[in-house]
Amino acid sequence: MSNHTFVEDALTGDAGLDDIDSYVDAWHDTEDGDLELHEFLGMTWDEYRLWVEKPSTLRYIVSAHRSGTSVVEVLAKSQSELALAARADSTNDAESALTWLRKTGRI
Repeated sequence: MSNHTFVEDALTGDAGLDDIDSYVDAWHDTEDGDLELHEFLGMTWDEYRLWVEKPSTLRYIVSAHRSGTSVVEVLAKSQSELALAARADSTNDAESALTWLRKTGRI
């Protein structure tokens, strides 16, 4: 593992989505108490909360960082694009996350 955040490493291909648990473990093992876990992972507080409550949204969080936009925008775009492509399982992930964000008053 590098000295970068999980998101930075995911964007460069040095980490896969399945590697996030290793980064959480590394945070627990670190002696640098200055960083909160969400900062250590390279996420905003809202992205972190979304990931903790809906782990399937991790790919959308990384995608938002890649495109320099919000995860809400990525989810909305993914929902409409995937609906056109008729990939129901991925569409349901995006739709479920958007519905949950609305229900919890986050958007």
